[in-house]
Amino acid sequence: MKRILFLFISVLVVATSCAQKGKVTAASAFIDNGDLDAAEERINDALEHDKTKEWPRTYVVAANLATEQFKKDKEDEEKIIKAADYYFKAAEYDQKGDAKGRGIGRAEKEIKVALTFFMPELQNAGIEAFNNEEYETAMAIFERVIGLNKLPLYEEDNLPEDSVFIYYTGLAASRSENWSKAEDFFNQTIDLKYAEGDAILLLHEVYAESGDSSKMADNLKRGFELFPEDDRILTTLINFYLQTEQNDEALNYLNSAIEKDPTNFSFYNARGVLYDLSQDYEKAEEEYKKALEMNPEYFEPTLNLGVIYYNRGAEEMNEANDLTDNKAYEAARKEAEETFQQALPYMEKAHELRPDDVMVLETLKNLYYRFDMNDKYDEIDTKLKELK
Repeated sequence: MKRILFLFISVLVVATSCAQKGKVTAASAFIDNGDLDAAEERINDALEHDKTKEWPRTYVVAANLATEQFKKDKEDEEKIIKAADYYFKAAEYDQKGDAKGRGIGRAEKEIKVALTFFMPELQNAGIEAFNNEEYETAMAIFERVIGLNKLPLYEEDNLPEDSVFIYYTGLAASRSENWSKAEDFFNQTIDLKYAEGDAILLLHEVYAESGDSSKMADNLKRGFELFPEDDRILTTLINFYLQTEQNDEALNYLNSAIEKDPTNFSFYNARGVLYDLSQDYEKAEEEYKKALEMNPEYFEPTLNLGVIYYNRGAEEMNEANDLTDNKAYEAARKEAEETFQQALPYMEKAHELRPDDVMVLETLKNLYYRFDMNDKYDEIDTKLKELK
């Protein structure tokens, strides 16, 4: 009697299990026939039932259903994200096997086939979200693209790293101001040597925006070592050192840069700025003039030379005013006027290059007043009033 009862219970358990698995099969059939509501009702039961909630096929069918629902409403990106998560669960339970550890890997082929059709859909959804500036959604989708391609079932396939999607996940994270994820994915991008200098500079922006200045120099130095031909990295590094008053470090990198690329006029201007800040004005003049020899239309060294001569003229005039001897005063005043004259052509050129620069206009106004150039004074004065 006990044996009969045991057999009856065993048959009942098998029947219950088959009934639940039958719901998964039915859900799949309803999906094929386009009846997604009926499919959803059955797959929801299977996802909750003890006999099928850890069955890999349940999650493959659930993923297929969510994908078809997304295809009907492309604005509901949560469905495609949910589908991806179902594939993660399918792979997880396939690696786990049943309660006794049997059947491990049995669903691997089915999952891989399903993913072959699913991945392009997922990738396109992420790209569409990114293009629509839905960056948080794009980031969530791209993370799943990367994660699915790293599933153990692909180990033997030796798939290459998803460098493109890693890079765009970093971009999406950055644009949604998720700085920690942006840092992580841009670092991965750099390790893969994808996007080269762009990735370095984007990571620099992440540190700037998040206020994490402690990592800026190391990131830029790494970039300079990896991509020495990218002038943008060196320029950014030098500017960082200038802004943080690490002039010696900046000068070392500038000297190295000029050795590598002696025709880059921006480097000479940067070196001039360094000497300027160190109050070594003669060396600063030399560097600014070298920059202008290479590019006569370069605003920064043009302005900087004008400022050097103007400030020098002002200092000389102050010194002249302190003199009590009239003859000495006249000689000193004349020297100061000559220095102011040196500033004039540079300031006029700077004005030509940037007509609305207020600082240039104010300096020119003072120079024209000093030299009784009344027509030009009036012209600049009118311009300043218009700008204000």
